[in-house]
Amino acid sequence: MNLIVAVDRNWAIGKDNSLLESIPDDMKFFRETTTGNVVVMGRKTLESFPGGRPLKNRTNIVLTNNRAFEREGAIIVHSMDQLDDVLAQFDSDRIFVIGGASMYRLLLNRCDTADITKIHNE
Repeated sequence: MNLIVAVDRNWAIGKDNSLLESIPDDMKFFRETTTGNVVVMGRKTLESFPGGRPLKNRTNIVLTNNRAFEREGAIIVHSMDQLDDVLAQFDSDRIFVIGGASMYRLLLNRCDTADITKIHNE
């Protein structure tokens, strides 16, 4: 499994459910790296996308405690056991954890590769 993230010098990844910085080259890298693959995220990350819609041309998996949460075009799971069952269907090299912070903390120890963009702005 892989992890992909942009961080500042303090390892922060966002503020108020938004990215810290919009970097076109990094967005292009993210898009090219994850397209055609599986992205794993928390509910708030999905809700931060335009229109709260899943990313196109990817299998979107959302782990949430909110049992009422539904989103067309996304696979919703409510436990690590459910997540493991879904992820077992895919090659781990094609799985990318994309946020938020709680998802990175939860799944970091399962990741073999981390693509990290370091933001050096003030």
